[in-house]
Amino acid sequence: MCHRSVNYVGDMMEIKFGIPWIKVNFIGAKSTAKSLRKIAAYFEDQGLIDRVEAVIKEEMPDVEATMVDVRSRTEGKTAMLFVGGSRAHHYQELFKEMGMKTISAGYEFAHRDDYEGRQVIPDIKIDADSRNIEEIHPEADETRFNPRKTPEQMAALEAAGVKFKHYDGMLSDMDEGTLVIDDVNQYEAEKLVEIMKPDIFCAGIKEKFSVMKLGVPMKQLHSYDSGGPYAGFRGAINFYQEIDRLTHSRVWAYLKAPWQESPELTAAYVWE
Repeated sequence: MCHRSVNYVGDMMEIKFGIPWIKVNFIGAKSTAKSLRKIAAYFEDQGLIDRVEAVIKEEMPDVEATMVDVRSRTEGKTAMLFVGGSRAHHYQELFKEMGMKTISAGYEFAHRDDYEGRQVIPDIKIDADSRNIEEIHPEADETRFNPRKTPEQMAALEAAGVKFKHYDGMLSDMDEGTLVIDDVNQYEAEKLVEIMKPDIFCAGIKEKFSVMKLGVPMKQLHSYDSGGPYAGFRGAINFYQEIDRLTHSRVWAYLKAPWQESPELTAAYVWE
């Protein structure tokens, strides 16, 4: 489900059916391990907790070995991410593990809490756009409302570090002074590449070819059009290797768009 919608759906299911929800992230090996531990802690099943730890212990050595190898070549390189959902945030962790710095990032359909975290929700004021969207106010279902945990169990889990419906937002993981742009357009994207000269640009299909024509490797992260998958432990390995290959491909240094070779365009009318 869409990252933007799932928060609202989670809230509605909790209010209507008593199903609590937690935010998890499976982009990046460390985030995957953290999410699996959070899920196991919620169910309070020692067998599940032990199994999660066994999986992490089995998977992490290959991830770390690949990360160390790739980092020796990618350390200090820069990336820009303008990707929907939570990708512009969560893929930054993978780049950080490779020693790469995210110098600019943003979403297309984000809300304020996607950037600043869910703690700002009580302060968000209704704007003109919000007034055009129907407000939905769910209520507890009289026959199907069935809390999965008692208030005491929920409080104990919170005290143990399991945060429910919690998200710190993208800004919390970005360096001071990093450029964050919401709904970047085509002209802005090309100007950013021209000015900041990233080693790789990550976005969707509409930016793909224009960025490549600027001589910068571009990774399409809305879908796996090449490479992937990138989720989970094995996905992290795939991503390390793919970014290593892209940032070191010599083809980008040789590539020139037609208008760079011949900036003057000519044309002629053809009449029947």
